[in-house]
Amino acid sequence: MRDMAGRSHNQRTAAVLATAVALSVLSIAGVIGLVAHASSSRDAHLELTAVEAQLSTLQAAPWSPLIRPDVPLVSRRALAAHERPIVARLNRLRKSDPAPSLQTALAAMDHNFIELERVRAVIARHDPLRAATLLPEPERYRVAATRALRQAGAVYNGRAARSLMVAAAGSGLVISLLLVAFSFFFLRSTRAREEAQQLAAERARLAETDALTGLGNRRALMADLTAMLDTSDATPHTLTIYDLDGFKYYNDTFGHPAGDALLTRLADRLMAACDGLGTTYRMGGDEFCVLARLEDHDDESIAQIGADALSERGAEFDVGCSYGLAALPSEATSPEAALALADRRMYAQKHAGRASVSRQTTDVLLKVLSEQSSDLGHHIDGVARLAQLTALRLGLDAQDVHRIRLAAELHDVGKTAIPAAILNKKGPLNADEWQFMHRHTLIGERIIMAAPALAPTARLVRSSHERIDGTGYPDQLAGDDIPLGSRIVSVCDAFDAMVSERPYSKAVPVADAIAELERCSGTQFDAEIVRVFAGLVAEIGYVPEAVAQASVLDAAA
Repeated sequence: MRDMAGRSHNQRTAAVLATAVALSVLSIAGVIGLVAHASSSRDAHLELTAVEAQLSTLQAAPWSPLIRPDVPLVSRRALAAHERPIVARLNRLRKSDPAPSLQTALAAMDHNFIELERVRAVIARHDPLRAATLLPEPERYRVAATRALRQAGAVYNGRAARSLMVAAAGSGLVISLLLVAFSFFFLRSTRAREEAQQLAAERARLAETDALTGLGNRRALMADLTAMLDTSDATPHTLTIYDLDGFKYYNDTFGHPAGDALLTRLADRLMAACDGLGTTYRMGGDEFCVLARLEDHDDESIAQIGADALSERGAEFDVGCSYGLAALPSEATSPEAALALADRRMYAQKHAGRASVSRQTTDVLLKVLSEQSSDLGHHIDGVARLAQLTALRLGLDAQDVHRIRLAAELHDVGKTAIPAAILNKKGPLNADEWQFMHRHTLIGERIIMAAPALAPTARLVRSSHERIDGTGYPDQLAGDDIPLGSRIVSVCDAFDAMVSERPYSKAVPVADAIAELERCSGTQFDAEIVRVFAGLVAEIGYVPEAVAQASVLDAAA
């Protein structure tokens, strides 16, 4: 919308500019025309003055031998020489720029020339007395012609004056128009420059602001760190980086819109909690940061204030955070070094916390299973190792591999609520017993969810008995709707069950178990996982006796 408004504004400005230029050109052309008209009128006035002088010269010729007997009479050729330029000038003016009195002047001069010709003819007949009586007549026409010439001259002189006056007014108008246009474009350019500066400032602000939470982003943090560390007398600061724990499970469970809303709430709480202490940032994803001046609080108390703000718990989720600190400038003198140090410490805390919480909880649950059935304990260990290797072979990252191994270890934890008579029954289970048995994944999910650190693992356990064709339990999920970790555990669980001795079934050869997995590919099991798993078993030379010993599988890992 802003671009469209800008284009419309530019189009209006271009139209105003074109109009101003056109008006200026027309005005200048008009002024030039008026000046030319004034000049031509002035020239006409001068020409009439010259004609009047010529007429006076002609009239002053020595026509009367009584007055100047010693001067010869003007010849006819001399008379014609005076007559032709006078008539030519008047005819040119009458055609190019006529004045009403020019015709009168021409008529009077024609009569003047005729009367002068009569005088010349009488003189030529040697009748000076008769010529003297005829001289007043051409004089009368000369006076009339002179009067008409002066009237025409006055007309031309007035025209010149008016043209010059209008030209002066037009020049003033052109100058005013140009001044107005200059003022308009000066003000427009000033406004455009201010708008450009505001837009640049807004873009700079947006470039340093996280779009979701409104906190400063990584670029803003780097700029602030650089400014702080470049100060010669840098005040002690603490840089704390936070990474949310449990956010991925929250996002997967409740959806990305709910995850974005959670990030926004946590960001608002972090900004409010650190108001007056320091500046808050969102680095991206679920990472936050606080840059605080060390004055009334120490670094650990500031870090804990941020950690409390970045925590939220509910009936089905528990989101907390891990954090790492860096003291500035004592521990780092560059932004990159400060971030790297705080990041390392944050991940060290995160991994330590995960290992301690998840491992301890898992060990407790596995101890319960092994106390109930030693055979179940061996089965769990074998499935977990196979699932770990398969996840690695599929190229999953370390965090997902760890979570899948935990799910494989705990996939049967719900069987602790299944009576031993059903678990150890030598014959086939009846319908009621199967219905009871199918509840163990739901029971296992509820047990695992009691430990928030294992919440992502609980979902994998719930879906570990789903089938690719949608006929599994408890949710009848199908295809890729089944979590990848659950599909891996399902293949490994079925394989280990087939190659192990059970109260209700004998162990089958490894080759037969692989063949059964391949036969059920695309219906019960994920075909790609079966293909990778079969290659893994063939490569490591799997034998059931090695499951209880870590050496074979750990070496392959």
